Amino acid sequence: MRLQHPRLLYPLALFSGVAIACQVQPTSNDPSLLPTASVQGPLANQDVPDQIEVAQSVPGFGGYFIDEHRRPTVWLTDPSRRPEAEQALAGFLASFGWTAADLVVRQGNYDYLQLDAWYREAWPRVLALTGAVSTDLDEGRNRLRFTGLDASALSAIAGTLASVGVPSDAVVLELRGPVRRVIALTDKVRPPDGGFQIQFFPLPASPLVLLCTLGFNVMKDGVQSFVTNSHCSNVQGGITVRTDYYQATRGGVIPVPDNFIAFEVDDPDYASGGECPLARRCRRSDASRAQYGAGQMFQIGRIARTTVLNAALASDDPAYLQVDPVNPFYRITAEQGNPVQGQILNHVGRTTGWTQGAVTATCENVDVSDSDITQLCQSLVNAFVDGGDSGSPTFGFHTDGSVFLAGILWGSSTDLVTNAVQFIFSPLSSIKAELGAMTTFDPAMVGKGKKPKKQK
Repeated sequence: MRLQHPRLLYPLALFSGVAIACQVQPTSNDPSLLPTASVQGPLANQDVPDQIEVAQSVPGFGGYFIDEHRRPTVWLTDPSRRPEAEQALAGFLASFGWTAADLVVRQGNYDYLQLDAWYREAWPRVLALTGAVSTDLDEGRNRLRFTGLDASALSAIAGTLASVGVPSDAVVLELRGPVRRVIALTDKVRPPDGGFQIQFFPLPASPLVLLCTLGFNVMKDGVQSFVTNSHCSNVQGGITVRTDYYQATRGGVIPVPDNFIAFEVDDPDYASGGECPLARRCRRSDASRAQYGAGQMFQIGRIARTTVLNAALASDDPAYLQVDPVNPFYRITAEQGNPVQGQILNHVGRTTGWTQGAVTATCENVDVSDSDITQLCQSLVNAFVDGGDSGSPTFGFHTDGSVFLAGILWGSSTDLVTNAVQFIFSPLSSIKAELGAMTTFDPAMVGKGKKPKKQK
């Protein structure tokens, strides 16, 4: 399934859209414990080194990821290159507490640079096809992966790939449900943290109210702000029509002034041309920034914390939306610009509360159904989501119980074979590339935790 535009609320009636809400409580062996932010510098010192940079350093490198047994794994066309791979991935291994001896080497069929060359040639053509859903250079399979709505779409994708010279045995074709945006903890809270409900509406006196989730608070150029989805605004992309935000509700057809918290100030336009597929508009994040109004309370670096993990695929259940009265928030102490396939991530949103799962794809290009929008280089997590969760913070846990910020959730899709629901998020590196440098946590609160060697 795909998450729809913001959940629609009319007086006396709720029209269900797609929303996501979640919070979590870590334990000493929490599965989602993750690392500190990636470090820019020598390759061997980076927590999440870029796949291309590793490929340029290690001949025959075919991708690295965390396998189904929670082991660090690398594809090599020449396994004798293991020492070079160990050196290039030293920072990644150390950030989880692994050593070089823990690295699993798999025999790869394709060099990552070759896969990347084929992918760059093929993916814009594929996403211009009717029925195509997503494209990915899948480092977990050492293959290119393309998804479509039905057999006809997959056939068209296969023909397009053949026409540009991509070998069929380098490709995985899969059925995939349409990708939908996600919209709509629900109480009034001051100062509001990431994960709480926000409302907005298209006209000053409109009976139509739209619901989303506040992503995370930031400081940009000294301005107190928060980040949510671009589609959680009156116009997705651009700020020609101002969007005012209320928390938790507007308060009626005529808004309650005390519920107003912020207004949209930064939402880059979606653009055509360049790498964007034909007749579509593209961006690398579904993110916008809102500035808090004068006199609003503000606290940076916090995500609302619920009392229980939502593993029951339930929406709007009070049991999953209750904030922990003793420990009401998680403290953000680090960032992770890009995810690693196989790691565990979480989200907290106003509809489903806290959900959690493994990253199933990184840097996947996605056509948003019922629109002309393509989101570039997005990531997928095998975890439940529902309407109203759009804008939810995506994060992981450190061993010390603090969290690192990974991005912002905006959509969902369903595997048409397994029926597994996956949430889709824009990585933090893409958000900052489009919205500019921002501070997401108090530098005085930097954590010392690392990812654990084992994740559930």
